[in-house]
Amino acid sequence: SSCSSVAISPAAKRGGYPISGCCRGSSSKAWTQLVLPCDISTTMGCGQSKAHEPTSKGGKAPEPEVVTAPPPAAANSNTAENPVESDKPAPAEEARPVPRKAASDLPIGSNKAKAGEPTECSPVQAPTHAPSAPVIKDSVASSPTPERDGGDAGALGKTDSNGRRHKPAATMPAAFYKNGMHNGFKSIPEVPSFDCDEAFQAKYSLPAECLQFEPASEAVVTKFKNGDQERKIHNNIELSTSELERLQGMREEAKAQGVEFYPSVTSMATRFLSRARMDSRKAVKLMKETNEWRKEYFSQGPITSDSVRQDLKHGIVYFIGRDSSLRPAIVIRANRIPQQWYKEKQIDRFIRMLIFCMEYFLRYMVVPGRVENLNVIVDLATLGISQVPLSALGEVYKVMSHHYIGRVYKFFVCNVSTTLSTIAGMAKGFLTDRQKQKLNMLDDPKELRKEFALSQLESDLGGSRPKVTEFFPFPLMPGPFQAGYDGPVNTDSVEMVHEVLSMSGAIGRLWDPKHNAEINRRLEYSAKAVDILEKCGLPVPPEARVDAEGVMGPGYSSIRAGSAARMPDD
Repeated sequence: SSCSSVAISPAAKRGGYPISGCCRGSSSKAWTQLVLPCDISTTMGCGQSKAHEPTSKGGKAPEPEVVTAPPPAAANSNTAENPVESDKPAPAEEARPVPRKAASDLPIGSNKAKAGEPTECSPVQAPTHAPSAPVIKDSVASSPTPERDGGDAGALGKTDSNGRRHKPAATMPAAFYKNGMHNGFKSIPEVPSFDCDEAFQAKYSLPAECLQFEPASEAVVTKFKNGDQERKIHNNIELSTSELERLQGMREEAKAQGVEFYPSVTSMATRFLSRARMDSRKAVKLMKETNEWRKEYFSQGPITSDSVRQDLKHGIVYFIGRDSSLRPAIVIRANRIPQQWYKEKQIDRFIRMLIFCMEYFLRYMVVPGRVENLNVIVDLATLGISQVPLSALGEVYKVMSHHYIGRVYKFFVCNVSTTLSTIAGMAKGFLTDRQKQKLNMLDDPKELRKEFALSQLESDLGGSRPKVTEFFPFPLMPGPFQAGYDGPVNTDSVEMVHEVLSMSGAIGRLWDPKHNAEINRRLEYSAKAVDILEKCGLPVPPEARVDAEGVMGPGYSSIRAGSAARMPDD
């Protein structure tokens, strides 16, 4: 297809971000309902969905120039407004120029629209960020404005004498991607869900080791004796042919229903597909439920550190360390839930803390394609069978299994009473292999040493650390992380490494077979990435310099070498 400058809407230039009680004693059935982990299927995928047509009306608008769109009668039936394709041919009409699709309207990884439909994309303006999530401005200063671009209304699409463009797409405001496509699904602007003041961000939320960690094949896809298997890592990692085909069916189902999703939910598509046992229609239903849940739960604004820090002081829910595969561990101390919360029916405060922790994990503790899961350590010390708050723990299961699907690698239940252990043992006999892999009832907390270094655990959980008394910021420690390691921690570890990724970089994207492995695995970095990577002694990829400097740095042109090379959002 021919290439020319892409028209940027005035709204995109202006920036902005559309905001859119206890158990019944010895009931083994109740315990079974509590301990059954989320049953996640294995296959995922990535495919292609058809792009929607431009919706601008005919005629010329003020600069920048906008391509003239055809009248409704001539529009392709495969549009966002009319997702159902028609078998009837369009009526004959006078020959006219065929409208080009803007690059932002194309499905992820597509460098062509539907057969016969030309596209419009400038090689010097191809976005450099991950296509699976909107670009969230790290600061107001990062937003492109006419003043910062020399007062030229069209500066965003121009280059200087050295062929460098003035602003990379990674700094474009999120409004630029309104009603766009992410991971092959039609998307809507992301709902703000989380905000943590820098003063409450743990210094070792993300150790430098995560940035180069290569998970073992068993950690990527776990295989079971009965022939079943389950994918654990979904984003920025290659999927099998069958997984790609299945996901394409899910995209087509979503298109047929005319549904739209938050970009972060589209990056979870393979997790929903897995949970639905490869039923595309059911997967879309689950996807819609989570999208609606996020819309409703965060409708009053994001969960902030200020809103939960007093409750976090109780030490009911907190992160403590990482296992040998660098998966974080979140501890739940059920016996620390204040009785007053039960009396006043304020158990939702506990759930709110849990959701804050999960959003913190997704923003600051993951590296797509490398570390995407966590472990849950449930401590039931001092609780008899009649004291275990199954209602609260049941809510934990509900939230984790429905709206954070595929994130829990293992549940470790420690310090269980004899009666409760017996009931759990009976219930475990009915679990599938994949459920048994997730649920681990420990006779002795020291069994956690098989998974963790001792410095990553408190003494009552089999570790060498004294019991924690300050729970927020989260008491995370640097490595080493080798299982069973019983030595000192690395006191020279680099702090605040979690600032290396942008928000969309932390969300990640689904594998697109139309791009090579380098592009599919590429991360999106923040403006602080170059400094952080250099402090860690790690190589600085060209795309990190683009995000940090706002220009195409040395070596960037090699990324796009070849006439067919295109960035992921083309």
